[in-house]
Formats: sequence, structure tokens, C-alpha cells
Amino acid sequence: MISIAPDAFADHHEITITPISGSGSGSGCELTDKGCYNPSTATVNVGGVVIFSNTDSVSHTFSSGVPSDDVIGTEFNSGMLAPGDSAEWIPQNIGEFSYFDMIHPWMQGTIIVQEAAAEEPVVVEEVVEEPVVVEEVVEEPVVVEEVVEEPVVVEEVVEEPVVATQESEEEGGGCLIATAAYGSELAPQVQLLREIRDNQLMNTESGSAFMSSFNEAYYSFSPYIADMERESPIFKEIVKAGLTPMLSTLAIMENAESESEVLGLGLSVIALNLGMYIGLPAFGIIKVIQSRKN
Repeated sequence: MISIAPDAFADHHEITITPISGSGSGSGCELTDKGCYNPSTATVNVGGVVIFSNTDSVSHTFSSGVPSDDVIGTEFNSGMLAPGDSAEWIPQNIGEFSYFDMIHPWMQGTIIVQEAAAEEPVVVEEVVEEPVVVEEVVEEPVVVEEVVEEPVVVEEVVEEPVVATQESEEEGGGCLIATAAYGSELAPQVQLLREIRDNQLMNTESGSAFMSSFNEAYYSFSPYIADMERESPIFKEIVKAGLTPMLSTLAIMENAESESEVLGLGLSVIALNLGMYIGLPAFGIIKVIQSRKN
């Protein structure tokens, strides 16, 4: 007799995506075989669970799309994840979805969502034993041997989760506002900002301390302004025009080599920008008010 057990389907599997340690400190991981994420290309079933876990020492985002898209995050957007934080996404549509880090846009990966495969029905074969015919022999006694089968021991192998080793790296990331304004992280203006950060500021104690404080404030609002730039071409042009004077003053920092030069030129650049962006508008407003009173 053969019977078929009820249909059974495989559970949607779960996958965890983590950034490669140190990938946020500067571009270069995208040129390696491993990429910037572990795994760089992930496969999951429809209805499965994708866990975005920030095991790095700096903040990251996981946003669907690519940096050149006008609108990002249509499928998922984790928002800014501090070290140790995580977010989940349950895909509902089949397809191949690109994603990247808005803070470090060179970090890009791919998630492939596929149809969940059904398990084959389990066929249970029931064996009906034939009746045992016992022949009685008068001359010799019948010896019945009882065979006891040893129980089958099934060893279950439990894989220990792999904990990514976090290495302490210097914090750093891309300029989201400038990247969105000029359309690419490879634009000369964005490259200028990155070179000043890496070659002048991060090589001195005062510059590193400034960047640490600056990043905490900057990345709290820059992703939202970058999104507004991608959604509004007019706002994008306004931001680009506003960045031009600042980029001109920052070019002075290329001449700083020592700790004292970085400190002195840095204070000069800050003073110039405060004068241009705050002092001049305030002076103009005061003049307009005085002219109206006269």
C-alpha cells in the first residue's frame, strides 16, 4: 500500500547582508572580487527575509537603486544605520534589484529575488507483512532468534554563525550633497573634496578631530538634501550654485601640509565661508531695512 503525504513547501529562506569591514573609509572595495558587501550578490525567495546588518565601525545605508537614479529607495531604504544596527526587507516581487550606500556611494550590490521552489511530495510506502506460517517439527525443537535492531542515531550539524571581525577604521564617506549636485562621485568637484579630506585633514590630529565632529552633524541631514536634489532639478541647480564659492575657498587647503598649516588655513577657510554665507546676506538685509526706514 502506498500513500502520499500532504503537499509541503520549503520555508522562505533568510539571508543577512553586511558591509565589508573598512569599506566605508574610502573607495577601492568595488574593484575587488569580493566587492563591498558580504555577499556582494545575494539570492532570496519571494517572501523571504533580507537582513541588512551594519557590522562596520561607521554608519551605512542600504537603498535600492544606483547613485545616478533620480529617485532611489523605491523597493527598500534602510535609512542611516549606526554600527550594530540592522533593518529587514521582505521582497514581494521577482527580479534583480541593485542597491547602494548613500553615505558611501561606491558601495554597490545586487539582490536576486526568485520564485520559491516547492518540495516534492513525500511518498510513504507501507509494507504489509505476510502472515508467518509456523511449521511444527516433532523431532527437533524450533529455535526462534529475535533480532534487535540498533537505533539509528542522526547527528544534526548546527552551523555556528560567522561573526564578522570589526576592525577599527577612520570614519569617512562621500559628500552626498555634492555627488547629487554634480551627478557623479567622479566629478572633479567631488574628487577635490575627497582629496582634501584624505590628503590634508585625515593626516593631522586637528583635521581628524574636525572630520569626526563634522561627520556626526553632516550625515544627519545630507541624505535628505541629496534626495531633494534628485527629485527637483531646480533645487539641484540652486545647490550647485551655492557650492561654487565654498569649493573655491577649499582649494586653499591643498597647500596645507603640516599640523599648523592645516589648523591655520582651516580656520581661514571657515571664516571666509561664514562671511560669504552668513555675513554678506546679513549685511544686505540690514541695509535693506535701513533704506526702508529712511
